[in-house]
Amino acid sequence: INFSVAKGEVHTLLGENGAGKSTLMNILIGLYQPTEGKIFLNGQEVRIESPSQAVKLGIGMVHQEFMLLPGFTITENIKLNREICRPNPVSRVLGKNLESLDMKAMQTDARTALDHVGMSIDENTLVQGLPVGYMQFVEIAREIDKTGVKLLVFDEPTAVLTESEAAQLISVMKKIAESGIAIIFITHRLDEVMAASNNITILRDGKLVATRETKNTSIREIAELMVGRKGESMAEVEPRPVPQGKVAMSIRDLYVNMPGERVNGLSLDVIEGEILGIGGLAGQGKLGISNGIMGLYEAEGEVTLFGEQLNLMDTREVLKAGVAMVSEDRKGVG
Repeated sequence: INFSVAKGEVHTLLGENGAGKSTLMNILIGLYQPTEGKIFLNGQEVRIESPSQAVKLGIGMVHQEFMLLPGFTITENIKLNREICRPNPVSRVLGKNLESLDMKAMQTDARTALDHVGMSIDENTLVQGLPVGYMQFVEIAREIDKTGVKLLVFDEPTAVLTESEAAQLISVMKKIAESGIAIIFITHRLDEVMAASNNITILRDGKLVATRETKNTSIREIAELMVGRKGESMAEVEPRPVPQGKVAMSIRDLYVNMPGERVNGLSLDVIEGEILGIGGLAGQGKLGISNGIMGLYEAEGEVTLFGEQLNLMDTREVLKAGVAMVSEDRKGVG
């Protein structure tokens, strides 16, 4: 594969599962070694033999799988392995390794990084229990906080985000690129490709298929290049009729104390056979509804399932009553 990305550019890397996108990026961050070929950074040939060497060269990556420590605060995760320390009487005698953490300075840096990605959440909040959208932005804030970053790889960062969160992330990516950092963006959402990127490279079966300027291509052409067949179309979906059955779940005056996703007095009904969509920006409470009903966070209000009241303080009872939840955090909560 021949691939290049310019300073200040958002270059999207596309391909179906197994096309070789993640393998190529893992070579760039030193997890894998190439069998042959050369890598140049700022015109100089480099051999990236480890992730730590990639970091020193100014290459960062926001991984598809979160690389965060749940029991640590947002600040501690952002500054992990780059902690700010200050001398104390013991360290002056026994050496630098016994210096104290300068939490105030680290919190200031973390706050600045969080502001850059548009997150108002307190930097001292524990990562454990955060919605996955928040975790994704913490990952990005950590990369932004690093000094000397020349290239950032975003490996499917929007896969766990809602549309509004994804739009926010794309806005953040563009700001990062405007500062002169090169960005490689991997995604399966073709509308995001058109909104975010300057150029697009498409892989198929481990081989380079094409590179296109975003302004000179279309979603239809991109889809055809990805799958290798003409005529792949975006089918129109007919809206589903609203069922006229009885009320399956009734929610009245629901309050949920979920950090970052509090619910304040929500009431709604879900009809038997209905798929009810709930939207909203990050932090507006949409995630708190299901987590509160399942008893995962402190909740108040009345929730009934076919007339039987649920005990919001007992997850086991809610499960036995016949309520199930596929959490957005498949590994942690799921």
